[in-house]
Amino acid sequence: MKEKNKYVQLGLMIFGIVAGAILLFFFVFYIKDIVAFIKKVIGILAPLNIGIAIAYLINPIVALFNGALLKLLAHTKLQMKTRKKIAKGVSIATALMVLIALVVALLYTVIPEVTDSLTALVNNLQGYATSFYGFATDLFEFNPDIQAEVEKTLNGSLESFTNWIRTDILGQAKDLLLSLSNGIVGAFKIIINIILGLCVAVYLLVSKSRFIGGFKKLLYATFKKETVNVILAVGREADSIFGGFISGKLLDSLIIGILCFIGCSIMKMPYLVLISVVIGVTNIVPIFGPWVGAIPCSLLVLIIDPGKALIFVIFVVALQQFDGNILGPNILGDSTGLSALWVVFAITLGGGLFKVPGMILGVPTFAVIYFLVKTYVEFKLKENNMPIQTISYTKIKRIDPDTLNSEYLTSNLSKKERRKQNVFADDVSREIAIAARLSRAEKGKKGIMAFGNNTEQEGTESEENEDD
Repeated sequence: MKEKNKYVQLGLMIFGIVAGAILLFFFVFYIKDIVAFIKKVIGILAPLNIGIAIAYLINPIVALFNGALLKLLAHTKLQMKTRKKIAKGVSIATALMVLIALVVALLYTVIPEVTDSLTALVNNLQGYATSFYGFATDLFEFNPDIQAEVEKTLNGSLESFTNWIRTDILGQAKDLLLSLSNGIVGAFKIIINIILGLCVAVYLLVSKSRFIGGFKKLLYATFKKETVNVILAVGREADSIFGGFISGKLLDSLIIGILCFIGCSIMKMPYLVLISVVIGVTNIVPIFGPWVGAIPCSLLVLIIDPGKALIFVIFVVALQQFDGNILGPNILGDSTGLSALWVVFAITLGGGLFKVPGMILGVPTFAVIYFLVKTYVEFKLKENNMPIQTISYTKIKRIDPDTLNSEYLTSNLSKKERRKQNVFADDVSREIAIAARLSRAEKGKKGIMAFGNNTEQEGTESEENEDD
């Protein structure tokens, strides 16, 4: 029976390795097709995705209103069940009305201003270009050679910029407006998706407790109680990371946009609504976003009013420093737990796979994955009675498998001298030998012997039989 179990386990291990290798092969060589399939599925499930996003965003508002209403209704003679139903219904309706009111206010106030600013910018672009051309050439009139080179560069740059605005930007905008006006089916589909998304959001918020209870019921019926407790704790932490980052970043960007509008109004900057919207929206993307919005806005101010360009750049840099060192940390805290390197990695990977949405959601998504990996690593370390602090491993050379005593790296001995102190030719050979010895011992405890050991054992038995 033990012999049969041994081969069953070996067969399962080989099957797992082969299946993993095949999956890795398909993932690496068909990554584009996999991403395209994921995008297609996301597009098909657009109403559900919109509903989940709306429900997730307004859930804190619903919880806030629900708690306040329950306190108010506590003084009435209504039954507890009735009070909960009334509080939940009113809080969901109030939260949806707040969301719709904010969106309508944003569209009513910001969109016309941005449209008027873009229209005025395009209409006056030639005049702005001429003024900037005169300013730049007058700046270098003391040196004719530099002035001639600047004139040549500006002529080419302004011509390219004008053509880009009129052909690419305006051309795409006109095509977009034309497609929206002519594509009644497409516009109708978008409206239907939003309406269905709102219905899905309401249903999710109303049945939230039932969904959560059913999911926990499934987990406890499937896994061990200790495992489910860990899963639920990890899920709460992941929700805190993801939700805290998204809501905090939206609030942070809104405040930055308002502060930019106030500052630009005081300094009487041109197209202040357009500039404030660009600065606020691009601020949602971590690290790169603020500079992606600041560069084109600075160039716009430079072309329209060169005298205020330096003031605007100083103001934007000061605003971003305020956001990065004071406002952002106070709102977001350490919600992601990621270092700057991992943030850049998440933005790059997310943007490469899913464009702008990937750049925004890449950081919290990767933060959740990072947290899951960190939790698993810490669990395995605690299981082996080892410390979980990273600083405990920075200068460790090796850990003795039997005693768990640590040997630390020393800088006073050369590699050659360290090798002389070991029985083996180098550290790698020693560690491989120790690991192999422990592996054989562990397999021996479990009744699973390696092929080499079986061969040696059979050979020994045959020799003993021959001697007999």
